[in-house]
Amino acid sequence: MTLKKLFPAAVILLLTFFMFASLPICASMHDEAAQISVNQAVSDNLPTPETVKYYMFELPSPGKVYLSFNHTNLGHTNILWKLTVFDSDENEMLYFQSSGKDSAGKSMNAYLDKGTYYIRVASGGSSFLHSNTEYKLTVNYAENNGEFEIEHNNEFETATLISELNNPITGNIRTYNDIDFYRITLQSPGKVYLNFKHSNLENGNILWKITLFDSDENEMLYYQSSGRDTNGKSINAYLDKGTYYIRVISGGNSYFHSDIDYKLTVNYAENNGEYEVEHNDSIEQASNIYEINSPIIGNIRTYSDIDYYKFTMPASGRISLSFKHSNLEHGNIYWKIVLFDSSGKDLIRLDSEANDTEVKSGEIKVDKGTYFIRVVSPGYYFHSDIDYTLKVISPDIKPAVKVLLNGKRILFDQPPIIQNGRTLVPLRAIFEAMGATVEWDQKTQTVTASNGEITVVMKVGDNTMLKNGTKITLDVPPQIVNNRTLVPARAVAESFEADVQWDGSTQTVIINH
Repeated sequence: MTLKKLFPAAVILLLTFFMFASLPICASMHDEAAQISVNQAVSDNLPTPETVKYYMFELPSPGKVYLSFNHTNLGHTNILWKLTVFDSDENEMLYFQSSGKDSAGKSMNAYLDKGTYYIRVASGGSSFLHSNTEYKLTVNYAENNGEFEIEHNNEFETATLISELNNPITGNIRTYNDIDFYRITLQSPGKVYLNFKHSNLENGNILWKITLFDSDENEMLYYQSSGRDTNGKSINAYLDKGTYYIRVISGGNSYFHSDIDYKLTVNYAENNGEYEVEHNDSIEQASNIYEINSPIIGNIRTYSDIDYYKFTMPASGRISLSFKHSNLEHGNIYWKIVLFDSSGKDLIRLDSEANDTEVKSGEIKVDKGTYFIRVVSPGYYFHSDIDYTLKVISPDIKPAVKVLLNGKRILFDQPPIIQNGRTLVPLRAIFEAMGATVEWDQKTQTVTASNGEITVVMKVGDNTMLKNGTKITLDVPPQIVNNRTLVPARAVAESFEADVQWDGSTQTVIINH
């Protein structure tokens, strides 16, 4: 028989051998495992070097698991027992070794999902690495109430949900190629930064790399933690509402890895108009400056990042720019700031050096309209990701009218105006804040808003509003300003049974609903 004819037969024989050779192990784990209960010790031993013991336990809900393994002190350091925890698909979840001197051993923590798990206890590997001494094995379990990761969470799709922002969640990188994904949801835009804690490992190598992504997998934040960084903090990221993911990985290989527990906290503060909102790297996505003469905070996250802002001048007047940051103690230019009009014409150019803690532009006069500001870094070698504070200053603009709903400011892309003693605000923002869905008919210029119980209909230029079909006369009709439809705030709020007050000293409409 030729070699060519022998080869396929040999391959089939080898595949058959490996397939059937693995069956006894699988069968042993699933069929011979002794049922044990969590948090209760079981006593057993390995009579011979070839003996392998299997145990099975159930987790009724996700939780933290670690193994306790106790035996008498045999006075030497050889590894005599090897313990492995598998899930029901035989993925290794936990590995622990016990030497002759480890009389009271404890494994690392594993943060497991609910389900069935198996433990394999084997000898150290030969007759010289074996003991038939009795051991006590305990599966220690604490229920997960949202404070732990849940394995397997090594993909976006299986990310552990962080349900409570500003509270720590505990996890670990079990092996150097383990990945931990987490998922968060921001209900509204805000400032986010990561806090990453662990015990001091007394070396300066990078052992953890943490990245925050948006739902399109764009990197929004990156942070590294060394063995000595026991309480690290990332830069700030000023994010829009939505779903985000955090990935935690090891430093790169087995030499830059630790399986100790870490605590990750996603710190969040709601944006009430005082921060930029990423992504704002184009004119179309520019962050709103809601109030002239009030500061807004941002940062250039990477050297290629761009921050755009826009603001509306309600009337012609004088303006200038102020730009502040902490002192970086050298003289290179790190920020370039340009103010331009809606046609793209540059009106103000301002450079800020690293040691310029505050720079101000000269004053110019501009007409009523919309304007834009662009903040960039000069390049890779002249970049800082620290926060800056930007302010548009105008001595001719009065303080903006504010609207508070249950103590929280409603933000409008078109500033509210006062007409005939009534405050007019953009329709969609006020209706949606009141919990109503909004429909706009461009042909008839009519807005219909409903919360399921109350339906309100308003028409541009019409002093009559309908509430559940009943006519109500308005002091001021809805109108279009700067391509935005504005409606009377008091009439809208009261139509949805809210209480409305006016604070003239602060120019604030106060709505309680």
